[in-house]
Amino acid sequence: MRFKQSMTAAFAAVAGVAIMVGVPAFTAGAATTVVTLPITNYSHMLVDPAHHHLFITSGSGSTSVLVTDYSGQTVATIPDEPGATGLALSSDGSTVYAALADGDAISAISTSTLAETARYPTGTGTEPTYVAYSSGKVWFGYGAAAQGGIGSVDPRTSPATVTLQAASGSWYAAPLVAATAGGELVAGEPGQSPVQLASYDVSSGTATVLAPEEFLDEAANLSSMQITPDGTDVVLASGYPYYQEIYRVSDLSADGTYPTTNYPNSVSISSDGTVAAGTVTGSNEVFMFAAGASTPLNTINFGSAELASDGVALTPDKSLLFAVTLGSAPTLNIISDPAQPALDPTSTTVTCSPGTVAVGQATSCTATVTDTASSGATTPTGTVSFTSNASNGSFASSSCTLSPASTSGQASCSVSYLSGQTGVATITGSYAGDGSHLASSGQGAVTGTLRATATVLTCTQLIPVRDKCTVTVSDTSPGTATAPTGNVSFTSSGRGVFSATKCTLSPSGASASCVVYYRTPAGRPMRGQVITASYGGDGTHQGSTGSTKLK
Repeated sequence: MRFKQSMTAAFAAVAGVAIMVGVPAFTAGAATTVVTLPITNYSHMLVDPAHHHLFITSGSGSTSVLVTDYSGQTVATIPDEPGATGLALSSDGSTVYAALADGDAISAISTSTLAETARYPTGTGTEPTYVAYSSGKVWFGYGAAAQGGIGSVDPRTSPATVTLQAASGSWYAAPLVAATAGGELVAGEPGQSPVQLASYDVSSGTATVLAPEEFLDEAANLSSMQITPDGTDVVLASGYPYYQEIYRVSDLSADGTYPTTNYPNSVSISSDGTVAAGTVTGSNEVFMFAAGASTPLNTINFGSAELASDGVALTPDKSLLFAVTLGSAPTLNIISDPAQPALDPTSTTVTCSPGTVAVGQATSCTATVTDTASSGATTPTGTVSFTSNASNGSFASSSCTLSPASTSGQASCSVSYLSGQTGVATITGSYAGDGSHLASSGQGAVTGTLRATATVLTCTQLIPVRDKCTVTVSDTSPGTATAPTGNVSFTSSGRGVFSATKCTLSPSGASASCVVYYRTPAGRPMRGQVITASYGGDGTHQGSTGSTKLK
């Protein structure tokens, strides 16, 4: 036994929850534009890739077809299209066909002029609701008063030939139809449990049954379906089970699933077979799958905003995903690169140890990159580049390659930095990001200090009243030692006289020296006097002192 039940009512009954509306849509991670559509109801959406247009219908009770560009801005409103519901694009892209459920006709709309060019009556009371295009014909699902069927329009004849195809079974309502350019056509009755499905070969212009009407006991409340580009499979979005089902077109045998969540209500497939699989109520999400894959490439979440039935459409090149969510008015969500996983945010910290070094001394600067995603953090990979605001500093290498840290979701690497001047140098580490992580940067600091020195003074007696005093100032800090420069001044504890009160250092390797002479008046002993040499330092070196006692 089969019964018809609206999808929304079925969901509410099964889940025991209220359907939420009126909440703005959002998407996690992907670049998204959100536009409120100038319509009160949503039915179906079709992508015109040649003109970068979207055709959007509002279903029974409406009187027009909305056309927007890829940014969601209204391009045209095509009037006098009573009950426009299903949409199909001709193989040459020149015409959009709309099923006029309230007009008992199929409308032909030029994609270049955005005006109706022809209307094909399908018979009083037929109420055509869904359309597909294949083999030069428009195939449509029609039905009213618990009677449905499949018809076709051949717009190539004059007048156009309209045929209501005979079927081997019966449809309780207008069936959904999906077709390929190769001549595969699948029909399925929406809003029914269990789902009824049939497949046909229409390549000859006549619907030849491949698999007759069949009830799929494992499926309920069909909302959307699309045939894969190669014509092999049809992917269904039914309220139950909680995944998009795959069936072979040739015999309707099960051929896999796209695991999603409750309740599937939308499916769209790009030219390369990438699948956008939408779910509603329990979780308003679109799962992006590579053809035949069981793990999604990306998941786009719309929060509490209800994803419309048959509310997703991919561009053929899968660069854009259009998703309609429901609230006070239908909202168009435009997601770029939907198959690209959302990149996790990161933070980068830089720590240099030791943080204070002498000029010419090296320190190790470590960048730590952390995946800061609220869940599912993974270890960042790639490189970090380093710069300093100090012109005299230098890195042994300007970048390093990250290695996993002991903390999950972290990676780090280090470079050596040679301090080139006194004061604080700001070290910036810039993480370039990778295929899963966004770029980030952080800063650390290195304080450069003057290099330490040691002053050694030796005095040698030449004659009883005269000594030769040699002072040597050496660089004693770690790292690259350099010769101190500048002057050394002298004092004594006695009443002697220096040949000069100061001398200028002459470098030799990492040290520098100079000489003065010390004389005492005749009769004044030199023994026991203390001579002190004081080095005042330079731009790189600290001062220091040294003393000696005359013998």
